[in-house]
Amino acid sequence: MSGLVFLQVAPYTFRWDVLIPYVPAFAWGLLITFEVSIAAEVVGILLGLIAALARLARWPALRVIAIAYIDFFRGVPLLATLVWLYYGVSLLFGISFSAFSAGVAGLGITYGAYLAEIFRAGIQAIPKGQTEASRTLGLTSRQIMQYVILPQALRITLPPIGNTFVSMLKDSSLIAVLAVTDLMRQGMIVASDTFRAFEAYTFVAIIYYLVTVIVARGLAFIERRYAVSR
Repeated sequence: MSGLVFLQVAPYTFRWDVLIPYVPAFAWGLLITFEVSIAAEVVGILLGLIAALARLARWPALRVIAIAYIDFFRGVPLLATLVWLYYGVSLLFGISFSAFSAGVAGLGITYGAYLAEIFRAGIQAIPKGQTEASRTLGLTSRQIMQYVILPQALRITLPPIGNTFVSMLKDSSLIAVLAVTDLMRQGMIVASDTFRAFEAYTFVAIIYYLVTVIVARGLAFIERRYAVSR
């Protein structure tokens, strides 16, 4: 016990005033975060719907491709996908992406794999009797899917789609490694400029928390209104 040395460390004092000059930068970063998240969500919904339909198709080749896509991108870390798209594609194939485009593509492709399973579950939740009844009315398979199955499946999948967007807002922070000036990247820049990392990242965390809570409550309100109007 005599060999132990105790050092007295002064308590850390937060200085929030150093962040005031950077408020416009944080606001701009938040705007970029929303732009990336919305664009990536649209890409993910389109890819997810296509993959879900391919997963349920009659042709084995389409099912194999869809399963491979879903399994691969659900199993690969999102950060690895982003880095590979931004750097790997350029090195291997000579195709250059902007950091923004790589971020949207990486997020959209990855979330498309998760949305594919959401759409597949929604489609399979529709009673098969509706398909049989539609065939007796003379509808083709394409018309049944377009006018009978998909509208109902989309209503079923609306809550989980909203949840993926909330997750997308948080996961979009990973595009900061590509030097996209989103909210997280602005926090990194402020931390580097001011040497007040705790303040910068705490402020960023608070913004992410408030934004995700507000978006989640807003989506829940829309879902309730939509359910009542049906």
